Amino acid sequence: MKKSIFILTFILVGLTNFIIAQSDALYSQYMFNQFTINPAYAGSRDALSSVLLYRSQWTGLEDAPKTVNVSAHSPFHRKNMALGVNFMMDELGPSKIQSVQGTYAYHIKTNFGDFSMGVRSGIISVRNNQNDLNFYNDQLYGNNTMVNTIIPNVDFGLYFFTDLFYAGASASHLLEDNFTLNNNQQDSLMSFELQRYFNLASGGVYEINKNILFKPSFMVKFSPLNPINFDINSSILFKKVLWVGFSYRSTKNLICLFELNVTDQLRFGYSYDYDFSAVRTISSGSHEVFIGFDQLMNKKTPNVSPRFF
Repeated sequence: MKKSIFILTFILVGLTNFIIAQSDALYSQYMFNQFTINPAYAGSRDALSSVLLYRSQWTGLEDAPKTVNVSAHSPFHRKNMALGVNFMMDELGPSKIQSVQGTYAYHIKTNFGDFSMGVRSGIISVRNNQNDLNFYNDQLYGNNTMVNTIIPNVDFGLYFFTDLFYAGASASHLLEDNFTLNNNQQDSLMSFELQRYFNLASGGVYEINKNILFKPSFMVKFSPLNPINFDINSSILFKKVLWVGFSYRSTKNLICLFELNVTDQLRFGYSYDYDFSAVRTISSGSHEVFIGFDQLMNKKTPNVSPRFF
């Protein structure tokens, strides 16, 4: 087994024949693009909002995860609904995971703010190239060198927001589908599973003065088979143009965040993750960049510049 793939396998899945498919890539700038974690966020920006994101995790380590995510969503106010679409490509050593999913969200206006319910559904494709691995298990040798499977997926979310506050909850992979590769004796050799998990996220914006806004937020992620993970985020907006912030992730990561609002419609984002765990000995960190564009649906209505959430 190549050194880099051995390290990744040891860290992520252990020395076993059971693999949980990481169909949801890790994102550090989700607080600037919550559509990646909650389908009910669709339509909340009052614009046709699109984002192109690229993430390189554990830079310097060969065959480390690399992710491309393309998403778009838009409100339809006359029908109190929003539609969205998301494409994701994730590559980790011998495994390639791709997904295409559509989103429907329904918005309800209240005296306190807007409430949204959203569902996301689509397919996730998992492809594993065994040519990139040397197996010490003779049962695998001689089997098909390429393992492909397509798994259906359903996510659900709730989202409440005002101009200065938001709170959301989402459940991903409600179906918990899985795929198992067997040998000729019907022994289970390798399994891909979409593990159900839940997200809770909330944040707000507070005005320090007319040129400085403070935005704290947090997210908690948990599943029945894994320990609870959490993020604590803090960002400052200078003159409605530049966001600068930091995040701490319970998996021992410190993240530096930057977002530049070039115009009312165009924005760029960058984040750098520093790892305090043992991974830092073989990696120089993780990088994530995105470009977002918001096209106003009603040009007669002035846009809120910038959109805080």
